[in-house]
Order: sequence, then C-alpha cells, then structure tokens
Amino acid sequence: MAEEAKLEVVPTIHGRGAARLDAVVELVRALARHSPLTELLDEVPRRVAAVLGSEVCSMYLREGDDLVMRGNVGFTTSALGEVRLHAGEGLVGTAVECMRPVSADMAPHDARFRAFSMLGEERFPAFLAVPVPGASGASGALVVQRSSGAYAPHDVELLMALAGAVAPLLERARIVDAGGPRTPSPTAGTRRVTVPARPVVGGRALGVLGAVQRPSTRAGTDAKATPKELAKALERVIAGCVATLDAQARSAAERGLDAGFLALARSILDDGRLRERSLELAKGRGLLPALAQVAREATRAARITHDATVTERAMEMSEICDALRAMLVPEAAGALRKGTLWVGETVTVFELLLAPQVQPAGLVLTAPLPAGRARTLVEMLGVPTVCEAAGILQWASDGDVALVDGDHGLVRVNPSRRERDEARLERGEGHD
Repeated sequence: MAEEAKLEVVPTIHGRGAARLDAVVELVRALARHSPLTELLDEVPRRVAAVLGSEVCSMYLREGDDLVMRGNVGFTTSALGEVRLHAGEGLVGTAVECMRPVSADMAPHDARFRAFSMLGEERFPAFLAVPVPGASGASGALVVQRSSGAYAPHDVELLMALAGAVAPLLERARIVDAGGPRTPSPTAGTRRVTVPARPVVGGRALGVLGAVQRPSTRAGTDAKATPKELAKALERVIAGCVATLDAQARSAAERGLDAGFLALARSILDDGRLRERSLELAKGRGLLPALAQVAREATRAARITHDATVTERAMEMSEICDALRAMLVPEAAGALRKGTLWVGETVTVFELLLAPQVQPAGLVLTAPLPAGRARTLVEMLGVPTVCEAAGILQWASDGDVALVDGDHGLVRVNPSRRERDEARLERGEGHD
C-alpha cells in the first residue's frame, strides 16, 4: 500500500493586532508580576476596562461584612474607600452573595440596584459584576460598566476568568478585619497585613509608625535655670508657635480653607498672662511642670463656669501648653522623630504646631474625621492621611514600618522591599 501523504499543518501564531487579545495578554502579564496592592488597585481596573471595552471598571475588596470600592477607573477618585456595600446589597453584593456573575442591560432600573450620588452611574447603564473567589467565599468583586451595548455571554465568561487570576493577589494582600477580636500586637516587623481605612488626603507615605504622645512633666526639667534663661526659652518656643500659626493661616487663605479658628490660639500666645503665669510657676520647678499647671488651671476654671467660650479657650490652652512643652524638651514627647507616620485618634492644634519641627510623613487616624476643624487641620498639614484605621491598633506596634496610601484608604504594615523601594522612588529618594 502506498504510504499516505502527510498533511502539512501550519499553526497560527496570534500576533499583535487583535485589540482584545492584546489587552488580555498584557493584563495576564501584569498579574504575573508581584506588584504592590496599591499598584494593582489602579492597574487592574484600567486593564480590565480595556479588555471589556468599558468606560468604567471598579474593584471591590471584602472587608469584614462590607464590600469597599478600593480601585476604579471611570469614576471620581473620591469614591475610593467611600463607596461601601454589604454582601447581598445591590447588584454587586448579590454577585458576591451568590458567588455568580450578575449582569443587567439597564442596571439603574433594577430594583436591587444601589445608587451612589457621587458616581452618576445612570451614565453607564450596561452592567456586569463577578465575584473574586477567596479561601472562604468571595474576597471581592470586579465590576464593569459602559454607556451602551449589553455584555454578551462570552464577556461574562472572560471577566469571571480574569477574576480568578486576580484572586491570589488579594489573598497575598491580606486585608484584615478591623472589627475582629483584639489580639496582642506582635513584635515590630514580624507581620505583614493591609489595614483598611478611609482616605482623607491623597498620596503615599512610607515611614515608621509612632503614637502621638503628650510630653511627660518628669522628662528633662529645667528647674536650675535662671529666671532670665527661663524667660528666653519660653519666648523662643512661643515665637516659633506664632510663626507656625501665621504661616498656616496664610497658606489656608491661599488654598481657600476656613482656618478662622486659629485666631483663638494666636490670641492665647499673644496674651501676656500666659508668659507671666508660666514664669511665676517655673521658679524652682522649671517650665515643663509650670506649663502643665497653667493648663490644669484653665481646665479647672472651665469646669467651674460651664461657659462654652471659657471651655473652648481652656481646651486650646491645654493643646498649646503641651506643644510648648514638647518644643522645649523634644525628648519628652514619644513621637517626635522626623518622618514618622503619626498614629492618633484625631488632629488638634498640638500636632499643627509640632509639624514644622517633626515633619510627619503621614497620618493614620483611628477615629472618623467629620467635616470641620479637625479635617481642616489635616488638610493644612497636607501629608497623606487616612482615618477610621482602628485595626492599626491590633495589627501594628510602634516601630513597625508602614506604607500609608491616602488614595485608596489603606495602610500596609511591614510592606515588602519592593513596596518600600517604589514608595521611596515616588518621593525622589534612592535605595538604602
């Protein structure tokens, strides 16, 4: 029998030129790299939107019982960390609860749709959400939206497959549950986690975590100083505070911030009674205990009168006296290291007055930050800031290195070497 002729098979090499395939290849390559979470939160939505031909792509992370938008392209950046859903709430929550894709041609008209006024989602009615699988249920969700053109079955299949590729990255990031049981803080530098928060001031900052502490009255007393030396030292730190307030007031005016409340602190520093009483009490004791006594006297007067104006002035007096004491003897305050990431409940005039001297890299606030004085003070400081980071008290210790992401509202405790290097390069610094 004659030998059968062999059929020549020529394989197809799918080169560049097919836009959708090219976008998928680039996304897969990006996911294969060990990129920092903050980078992925920007890169994944951008690339997924390109693959699915969508104006909008959002990345939600599972944080306790909430789904929080941490990455997005197409919506305002102010939505990051602010748009939150419960599992089962809205179309996104439904996808996570059922662990199945959910799509709609006209999503805003669906009874389950959850609208957020800041997003203006009515502009993008075509909707597709898929869960990002995790070790136990969903670890988040990927959502794409566009102005026209319903998503076809092959779009659903592709986005679900891409969500599977994203899943291991979220597992590595380890978003901790701030609402979980409190555990003792480990030794500094031993645990790498990502603590969720709310963004306040954008940007990224790398530094050592340090609790903002008020100065001790027992550290570095100057009881042996002469009256002239005490007066000179007090005048020096008061002049420094006045200069800071004046500079901040000018800066606030240029930026359109309402910093009229600084006038009270300025009036206290200008009041000769602060100097006189402090120097009177400082004889034989030193300025640190004297300023502490001045603050206590103001607080006592406020308790006696119950007058709102007197109470406000007493609280401001206490903040100013603490700042003066910290400036007199820097080692008396625990967080006074340049480039520290300050950890505290809120921000007061105390932090504002010390900022020029300490130059904090960023702020990690554990409590909510409502509109008003505290938020204005944070904006005046102008460093990357997050709030509602209560989990930081459970998962980090003083001395841990952290990366504050004020864009996405996250704190990365003990970041990897690559994350640290990228943060330094972003600030124009070199490698260690």
